[in-house]
Amino acid sequence: MDKELPPKIEETLKEFVNMVMEKYEDRVEKIILFGSYARGEGKEESDMDVLVITTADWFEMQKNLSEIAVDVLLDTGVYISAKAVTVEEYKQMKDINTGFYQNVAREGAIVE
Repeated sequence: MDKELPPKIEETLKEFVNMVMEKYEDRVEKIILFGSYARGEGKEESDMDVLVITTADWFEMQKNLSEIAVDVLLDTGVYISAKAVTVEEYKQMKDINTGFYQNVAREGAIVE
């Protein structure tokens, strides 16, 4: 990752990634940090934007990520905005070059 994260944010990101990978490693292709923290502009009140590219059913993974994000919030006080997309959806976003894909491609940092 190019931008250095504040220690609390880095630890929170590690906790989130570890929890996701512990439960769903076989269904996760990539985990990408994007948004203000990836740009090096995160503030104390900023949420942490994380994209999880998955081979699992989107709805199931989004629900699971939301539950993990709540557990991490209760543990650390940091809000994680976790978004799941399937491998196929991510490829489609890339193929049509959506604004969301452009942002993730430009500023995103692969963390897992």
